[in-house]
Amino acid sequence: MHGSKIIFHFFNVIYIIKFNFLFWEIESHPAFMKQLPADDKPMSEAMQALQALKYGSDQPPEELAMEYKIDGNEWFLKGKYDTAIKSYTEGIKLHCSDKNLNSILYANRGAAHFLLKNFRSCLKDCSRAKMLNPTHKKAIKRGVQCLISLGEFEAAFDWLQELKAQASSDSELDEVMSLETAIAEQRNARFELEKLREREAEKEANESTSLFIALTHRRVKFKGKKLQLGNFKVTDFEIPLLAESCRVHLKDGFLLWPVLFRNAEHESLGLIKDFHEQLKFEEQLQEMAKEDPFYNPLDVELYFYSCLEPDTLVFVPLGQKLGAALSHEHYEISDNLPDFYCINKTTSYHAQFLTGMKMQVSSENCFSIIHTCQWEVQCDYNKRVLPVALLIQTVVSCLRDDK
Repeated sequence: MHGSKIIFHFFNVIYIIKFNFLFWEIESHPAFMKQLPADDKPMSEAMQALQALKYGSDQPPEELAMEYKIDGNEWFLKGKYDTAIKSYTEGIKLHCSDKNLNSILYANRGAAHFLLKNFRSCLKDCSRAKMLNPTHKKAIKRGVQCLISLGEFEAAFDWLQELKAQASSDSELDEVMSLETAIAEQRNARFELEKLREREAEKEANESTSLFIALTHRRVKFKGKKLQLGNFKVTDFEIPLLAESCRVHLKDGFLLWPVLFRNAEHESLGLIKDFHEQLKFEEQLQEMAKEDPFYNPLDVELYFYSCLEPDTLVFVPLGQKLGAALSHEHYEISDNLPDFYCINKTTSYHAQFLTGMKMQVSSENCFSIIHTCQWEVQCDYNKRVLPVALLIQTVVSCLRDDK
């Protein structure tokens, strides 16, 4: 009986499925299988028996090697290059006396390796094929292609001369000329690439030295990083959290910094990628205020946390330059990105932000703070920069330092 019907009920509906058991049995039989089992699955006893019949030990090695070559070619044409390699390898293991057949097995296995981009393995097989048969043009050509892919252009040119000496037609000579052109172009491209890399490495080394001198001269401190010329690289100052490349760099002898302004009240950030060290904060804030009114220099104050004293804020006068702030003894850069807290002094959050904090002000900045506070008090008592008690404490501290 060639076919049968399977009848079953599902939700009161009768389903009838026609099934050809004979066809299923034939497909599963080793003699009629269209492809071998997967490599990780063991062969059935029937399959092993069939293999033994096909590759019987009583056959001469030459015949067996030919069988493996034919099988390998079939797998190759089907695109099963790994399986083809196994067939060619079994044929090679027989070490038959036919050198030409062995050369073909090596060349064919090399072709399969080439298509799998196993260029080293392909080159080895092409070399063996050429040793067994010096006139095997396909093996020589494939070896040239491998050497080009591996960037070994001098060796590729030497192999190509062997192929050129055996060229017997205009088409073969044209093919040789095409390969010569490919070798020359890729060799020149590789040479130019190496020169470019050397120039870039030299440029980076010079940039690293210049940046090291600039940073150490300005006494800039980085958290968890000690600047040493021996292992100093400009690429170490990249900021990984930013999508685009962004780091401190020199331009015309001045440092340009990526700087982060933290709007703690609204939990937002403002990033400036190239903040010139000689630019004043108020000038930069004026530019930022064109896009976001929050940064109006008349309404905000800048602070940073001291790296020397815990829970201590350092006030940054807006008339101060970026370079001066970064060189401050209490300032330390974290994660290669300078940052400052930008607080709106006209809101209630201003007092909340300063609550419980100490105020550290150097004598060189003290009069800037006093001037700012006096100006604000004259204009509007509701817009004082600092609480009065904190202001008095700051002034007294500065006067003591001056004595």
